[in-house]
Amino acid sequence: MSRLAAIIGGLTVCAVLTDGRPALAQTATTGESRILSDAIDAYQSAMGASNRAERMQRFRQAELLFEQLVRQASQSDGGKLGRMSPDLLVDWGNAALGGEQLGTAILAYRRALRIDPDHVRALQNLRHARGLLPEWVPRPEERGFLASFWSWTTRLSHDECRTWSGGMFLVFALLVAASIRWRRPFLRVLAIVPAIAWISLVAMLLIQIEKSEEGVITSPEVVGRAADSLNAPARFAQPLPAGTEVTTVARQDDWRRVQLADGRDAWIPASAVSDIE
Repeated sequence: MSRLAAIIGGLTVCAVLTDGRPALAQTATTGESRILSDAIDAYQSAMGASNRAERMQRFRQAELLFEQLVRQASQSDGGKLGRMSPDLLVDWGNAALGGEQLGTAILAYRRALRIDPDHVRALQNLRHARGLLPEWVPRPEERGFLASFWSWTTRLSHDECRTWSGGMFLVFALLVAASIRWRRPFLRVLAIVPAIAWISLVAMLLIQIEKSEEGVITSPEVVGRAADSLNAPARFAQPLPAGTEVTTVARQDDWRRVQLADGRDAWIPASAVSDIE
C-alpha cells in the first residue's frame, strides 16, 4: 500500500482524471501481484512522462496490464463480474482514459458501477469521460432518487434474486395459508412484508434482464446503418464514436441493432460493441 500512496495524488492524467491514483483493490496471488506492480509502474511512468508518445505508450502498457488482471478475475468467477473489485475496474478505466481510449474507459467505469452503483471514483470519472464525447452523442440519464434508494439490490446476482424472490413468495404463501387455516387475520397483515419483498425482487429480475443488453462501443468509429449490411445506408450523419453507450435490441449473425440513449437505433457490427456484463 505504501507504493500506492507514493503515486502522485491531486494531479490529473493529461488533465482529465478526477483522481489519478491507482488503488490496490483486491487480495492478489504472487503472479497477480507482479502484474499489478508492473501496471502501477507503467502508470506512474506515464504520469511523469513529458513526451506525448512515451506517455501514450506507458498508459497503453498500464491499460493492458490492468485488463489482464480484470480478465483473470472474471475467469475465476465464471466469466461474470461477480465480486470483482470495482477499484480494479476503475484503475483499468483510468489507464485507458489516460491513453485516450475513451470507449474502454467508459466500459470499465460502467462495469465498476454495475458492481457498486455508489462508487465515488467511478461516478466522477464516468461523468467526466462522458463529457469528452461529441455533443451530439446522447448520454444515459443520471440515476434518480429511486434508483439510488434501491441501489443495494443491484449487488444481488441474477441467481440470488431468483432464490430470494422464491423464498419471499413461499413465506408469503405460508402466512396466507396459516391465516386461513387458523383464522388469524394478523398473519395476513404480516404477509404484506414478504409480498412487498417478492414484488421488489421480481422487478429487479426484470431490470437485470434489461441491463444485460447494455454495452459500450469500443471501436474507434462505427457507421450506424439502416440494416444489417455494409451496403445499407448510414443511419446517422456521423459515425458513432468509441464510448457511445447503447442497448442491444436485436441480433442478426455478426450484426446488432442497438438503441442510443435518445431512442434512435441503428445496426452495427457485433465486434464494435462490448457488453457491460
